[in-house]
Amino acid sequence: MSVSGFDPQTLKNLIIAVHRLLASKIDSNMLLCQRIASSAPRPLTIILIAFAFGALAFLYSFVGFFGNEVNHIITFDAFGSLTPQEIGGHFLFGYIVALPTRNLKIGVLSGLMALTIDADHLLNAAGFDIQARMGHSVSFAILSSVLIALMVSQILRKVSVWNEMMSSASSPSGKKKKTMVYSKSVPNSLLPPEKKGIFSQYLIITLAAFISHIAYDVFVNAGASFPLLAPLIFSDFFIPQIYALPIEAAAILLVYLWYTILSKRSI
Repeated sequence: MSVSGFDPQTLKNLIIAVHRLLASKIDSNMLLCQRIASSAPRPLTIILIAFAFGALAFLYSFVGFFGNEVNHIITFDAFGSLTPQEIGGHFLFGYIVALPTRNLKIGVLSGLMALTIDADHLLNAAGFDIQARMGHSVSFAILSSVLIALMVSQILRKVSVWNEMMSSASSPSGKKKKTMVYSKSVPNSLLPPEKKGIFSQYLIITLAAFISHIAYDVFVNAGASFPLLAPLIFSDFFIPQIYALPIEAAAILLVYLWYTILSKRSI
């Protein structure tokens, strides 16, 4: 066969056209798996997210200065409570709620977040007479979930775009051309739903980690009570110990429903 009339540019255009055709035919379940896997953070990012969540809990504890429930102020021994049982229990409950994700990194992140929420005790442990456990309120759960989801979606989106651009730029042929094709097509198709999916994913994970922390506190303490409606109402609400496992199950169900139903609809 003669190759004298072979045109490399024609072959290159053909490959690009086939790639686009195959990409448009990807099964939705496969796309979902790829998206969840690609949105799993690296170990250092996991630690940073967990510490960011703890920092939010600490900052939110300042709301306790506005509390008027003096009889409910708790003197908290931060170092005395750092027992293997307390640490391991909170981490385990946080890890379990992320099991439906079938992702080790997400599970570790959820476990660490369930631990760092107790940073809202630090002011009280330092001797300040304030309403304790502000980070154990519904308002904090909502606010922190939104903020963490926004932060992570921005970080992972930028990392994803950078990795894809570097991957395209390092290919053996058509460096500039392939990078330009990707940069033009992705913002119009993949990035918006990807960013939206990451946001909702980490909002659900953060909320589930919060719920798991409440579940463990109720599980080990027959008299567990929390300022659930702070800062609107600073009174503590008692949760019977019998509800510990149902609360944990509700967090697992929340994650399961997102990963099996809601995330597929958002594709």
